[in-house]
Amino acid sequence: MLPTTTTYTSCAGHARIIVTPRDLKSQLGYFQDKVKNVDPAGQRKGGVPVANARLERLVGKRWQVAWEHQIANDVAPVSALVRDDGAYAVTFDDWHGTGYGPNVVVIYGAGGKLVRALALSDIVPVDYIKALPHSVSSIHWRGDPRFSPAGKQVIIPVVIPAEDFVSDPATIDIAVDLIDGKVSPINPISWDDALATGRKVLAAQIGDEAATKAAFLAPLFGPKTNTEREWHGYLREAVGRLIGDNETPSTTVLRLPSADDYAVSETWVHDALTESYADKVALASLSEPNLLTVLKKIASTLPDRSLSKVTVFIALSDQHWPAALAAMNRTGAKIVQLDPAKGIAQRTERIARRYGDR
Repeated sequence: MLPTTTTYTSCAGHARIIVTPRDLKSQLGYFQDKVKNVDPAGQRKGGVPVANARLERLVGKRWQVAWEHQIANDVAPVSALVRDDGAYAVTFDDWHGTGYGPNVVVIYGAGGKLVRALALSDIVPVDYIKALPHSVSSIHWRGDPRFSPAGKQVIIPVVIPAEDFVSDPATIDIAVDLIDGKVSPINPISWDDALATGRKVLAAQIGDEAATKAAFLAPLFGPKTNTEREWHGYLREAVGRLIGDNETPSTTVLRLPSADDYAVSETWVHDALTESYADKVALASLSEPNLLTVLKKIASTLPDRSLSKVTVFIALSDQHWPAALAAMNRTGAKIVQLDPAKGIAQRTERIARRYGDR
């Protein structure tokens, strides 16, 4: 969603800050301009040209403006806090860029004067940031901030990295002084433990990335475990290595005949060959002999050369390949063998796209 004018009210309701975002024409326009390095990105013609905030105090029953001017965020902050006396306001993160940039935490004091703008690296070490959960546009680095009981600090629950995804991660409180933006942990011993956890998680991530890269660069063989998920992955990667990623086909895996839900997987194979909107199909099975049986049965029901415009990639070993060719010959399909015992080399352009020059 595009950002909208938002009001953040203090806990006791005696002060509020109203944030008006810079006007964007659309999300798409914003991202297109970012790619083109157009500044200001996505600006709507005739719209508000900067992010603005107005701090108001409740005097009697009337709101009175304490200050109003442009704020540091390019488009808008993700959230904000205002102290009950209106003396301080704090914004958090940039719209569509949580955890990134120089405005992760921005403190405004008397008259709206900027006390300090902090990047995430001003709050936690760079290696700790690397260990935090990331998405394409955001870093999941915090929970909901609050003011300290005495109102002299903003307390930010910082996420503690974890090796596995958790929807509600553990956090540790970090304090930022309002008077000067100084950062310090509430509990130094617990913070040391969190830093140690971050180092452990980062080491595991680096190991996983190295293993993933090694597997991507190495010749591809059939799955080590005979499961549907593994065969689907093998088919996608094998075809990508053979013809590239621009025309990735559907992948279909025939189950074991003894499976309770086996029958539907035969239907999948039939439909993939005869009703697919694509001109490329990739097939595998948890039982090679049974896949051969099913191919013979399906091919015998099809008109001659009915699959002449279809390329079929089939995961079968040399032992069963001649019979598969014979069974599919009359359909006219182009048949490509994916022998699980023979390594398939990675494509040069795929390596360059993912890792650049090695």
